[in-house]
Amino acid sequence: MIIRLFILLASVTGFLHAEEAGALNPVGLMLTWQRDPTTTMTIDWQRRAKELHRPAELQYRPRGEKVWQTVEAERIDFPFSTRKIDRVELTGLRPGGEYEFRGDAASPVFYFRTAPARLEGRLRLAVGGDMRHRQSRMEAINRVAMAEEPDIIYLGGDYAYADGAEDKLYRWYEYFEAARNSLIAPDGRVPPVVGAIGNHEVQGGYTWGRMVNDEARRQFAPYFYTLFAFPGLPGYGVLDFGDYLSLVVLDSDHTNEIPGAQTDWLRATLAARTHVTHVLPTYHVPAYPSHRSFDDRAASLVRSHWPPLFDEFGIRLAFEHHDHLYKRTHPIRNNRIDPEGVIYMGDGAWGVWTRDPHPVDETWYLNRAENTLHVIMVDLYPDRQELYVLNPDGMRIDETVIHLDE
Repeated sequence: MIIRLFILLASVTGFLHAEEAGALNPVGLMLTWQRDPTTTMTIDWQRRAKELHRPAELQYRPRGEKVWQTVEAERIDFPFSTRKIDRVELTGLRPGGEYEFRGDAASPVFYFRTAPARLEGRLRLAVGGDMRHRQSRMEAINRVAMAEEPDIIYLGGDYAYADGAEDKLYRWYEYFEAARNSLIAPDGRVPPVVGAIGNHEVQGGYTWGRMVNDEARRQFAPYFYTLFAFPGLPGYGVLDFGDYLSLVVLDSDHTNEIPGAQTDWLRATLAARTHVTHVLPTYHVPAYPSHRSFDDRAASLVRSHWPPLFDEFGIRLAFEHHDHLYKRTHPIRNNRIDPEGVIYMGDGAWGVWTRDPHPVDETWYLNRAENTLHVIMVDLYPDRQELYVLNPDGMRIDETVIHLDE
C-alpha cells in the first residue's frame, strides 16, 4: 500500500511539475484561419502562468529574411487554467508564401505556408476526427499524417474528450502536448488546423434546447469556443480558398440546432459556391453511420436536412465522424446509390478506441468499413480528388478517386 501510494503521488507530482517546468516551449500551439487563407494566418501561442510577465506579442518574418516584425497579441484566458493564449491574426501576407514565427527571441522558430491563390498543382489535406482517448494513440496517427506532408489538417470534432468540464482540463493539456510533439514537421513547419465541434466538446453533448444564444454556447462548450478561433460563434462557418476550395464546417446538433438557421445558412452558402471546384463539408455525427443505428436521433436530423442540399448543389464528398472506425460509402444521391452522388467518408478514429462496423454486405450504403485507427489523405487537383487512407502502420487500407465535371 505504501509503495502504491508513493507511485501515485510521484505520478501526480510529475504531471504538475511537467506543467510548471515545461520542457515544451510553447506549451501549446495551434494555427488556423479566420479569414482569407491565402493572405492571413491566425497563431495561438500558449503561455504558462510563470511566462505571463512576457509581453502579449509574437514575432514573424518572411522565411529566410533577417528582420523580425513584432505584432501585438490578444491575451485570452484558457478555460479553467492558469495558462493564457496569445492570439495573433497576421494579415497582408503573400499567397503561397512561407513565414517564420516565434514567441520571442528566446523561443524556438517555427514556420507556416499560406494557401496558394490558385490551385495549379496539388493541395493535400489530412482528414479525421475523434482524436484523443490515449495520447499515444493520437500521436501515432499524427506522425503517420505528418509523414505525408499535409498542407491542412481538417478535423471533425471530439478532440480532447473533455466534455466542457473543468475537472477534465488535463485532457486538453495532453491534446496540445500531443500536437506539440507530433503535428509539427521536423523542419518546424506547422500545418493549420480547421475543425468542427463534436459532442465531447459540449456539456451534455447536444443542444437539447439549451443553446438559446452565443453566451449559452460559450457556457456549455467553453474550451471549443476559446481554443478554436474558427469557426467561432455561432459554431459553423466557411473558409474560401480563392475559387478552388471551400471548407464548410457544420455543427451536428451540439450547440446549434440542425433545422432552421444553420440549414438556411448552409443552403445560401452552397448556392453561392457552385463555381468553386472543391466544396468539402465536415461535421461530427454521420448521416450514414457505420456503427450506430441508422435511426439515431442526430443522424436522422443530419440526413434529412443536409444531404438533400449536398445533392442539389453538386457536392461530391463529405466528411463525417463520431462512430470510431473507418468507413467509405457508395456515392449516394436522394438516399440511394447513384454514381453521381456524394461519397461520405470518415467516421472518426484518429486516436480513440475503435468499434466494429455494421456488416458491409448487409448495409446498403457502405462500400468499405473497418475497425481501425486511420487518417484520410485528400489530394485536391483542378479536375479530381484523390483519396487514400492510412492505418497506424502507415499502410494504405483504401483509396478512391473522384473525377469532377469539367
